Amino acid sequence: MTNSSEQSAGNGSAGFAIERGEDWMRFSADLGQMCQTIGEQVRRTVAEIDVDAIIEEVRRALADVTAEAREAADNFRSSQRWSGPTRVRVDIQADAPSQQATRPNLDAERMAVLDLLAQGRISAEEAARLLDALGD
Repeated sequence: MTNSSEQSAGNGSAGFAIERGEDWMRFSADLGQMCQTIGEQVRRTVAEIDVDAIIEEVRRALADVTAEAREAADNFRSSQRWSGPTRVRVDIQADAPSQQATRPNLDAERMAVLDLLAQGRISAEEAARLLDALGD
């Protein structure tokens, strides 16, 4: 005699269930529902990312590194052991490409990938590869 009890792990929208008997266990999953749930979570998380703040922080860091590199070069050039050229030049381009021209298209493409994932038409691995290929 087996004692069968079905339990849904998490809430009812989790998309999977566990059935247990006295000496057996069965795990079943609705992959479409799970992909949709994951897609919704990814979509919410991506929407919360403040890309402009990240870009500004990177620009500040580049400016700091540039200033430190110039100071180090000036210090090195003025040291007693310096016998090289009298000028050291450090150029670092910190300007981002036009955000207005490229960002809406990338956002639309990212959303299309996430929608395919949510619909279960592509796997999470495929979605990750596509999002990586889109880059920044």
